[in-house]
Amino acid sequence: MRAVVVPTFVYMSLPILTALERFAEDGVDFVELHGDAPDTHIDLTDERLVDSIAEAVRDLPLEIHSVHCAFSQPSEEAWDISQPDDDRRAAAVRNRMKVIQATARLGAHHVVVHPGAGHCGDDALALSRTSLGQLAESAQQAGTKMAVENLPPDQLGGSLPEMVRLLDGLDPMVVGFCLDTGHAMLGKDSVADYIRTLGDRLLGIHWHGNNHRDDTHTFPDIAEAQWGDFFAALDEVGYDLPVTLEAVPPPGMSLPDALQPLRSVLAGTPAR
Repeated sequence: MRAVVVPTFVYMSLPILTALERFAEDGVDFVELHGDAPDTHIDLTDERLVDSIAEAVRDLPLEIHSVHCAFSQPSEEAWDISQPDDDRRAAAVRNRMKVIQATARLGAHHVVVHPGAGHCGDDALALSRTSLGQLAESAQQAGTKMAVENLPPDQLGGSLPEMVRLLDGLDPMVVGFCLDTGHAMLGKDSVADYIRTLGDRLLGIHWHGNNHRDDTHTFPDIAEAQWGDFFAALDEVGYDLPVTLEAVPPPGMSLPDALQPLRSVLAGTPAR
């Protein structure tokens, strides 16, 4: 079902429990908990907070579809599974394992993780791949899934060949791919190339656009030709899971009004 998932950073100025109530009022069916929201940081390593979120959602007409692991709050180092320092990298892996446990307790479909932060090259790629293997074991034990996200081209996992190398050999029943369309648009490999190459591992999508130069997280204009190629590729690989809108509505437009045409096109019907 190609439904729309809304990230909680859309209401990042609100406390998370208040934000969830607002999403329910707006008719949002699925949300992605954004663990790196800068103003209302959601500490998903806090078990009591995770329990309070799970309890609140049980009384709301929405679901937590996915969780986005933090990547820069309180620091990049705290989450960077590709960094060369063994102790710090191990600590970052442990932090992510806590979020994996939270994902399972929240009943979410998967957790999105970045393959690294601030390090590039073959050494960083190898360290990230080893860390992802450790996280995969944690996800399997917890009974949840992990989706590795492609990053902008100047970062680790910023190309299609690097994403293939990172995922190679990891259990596809546990570890998949999260396509970030905006990040892909900044590099040499097209969005459709990512879909066609890694379609069998596609667990989630972060949908947003840009000017092909800056990672602006622009609200997608479904009239643009590039989105026609995007949907054609999704049809080719048979992708039928929810899609996360990783952008805020255009100025002056309410969230329900902004979501309506996206819901229509994802469902395969013309937007009115």
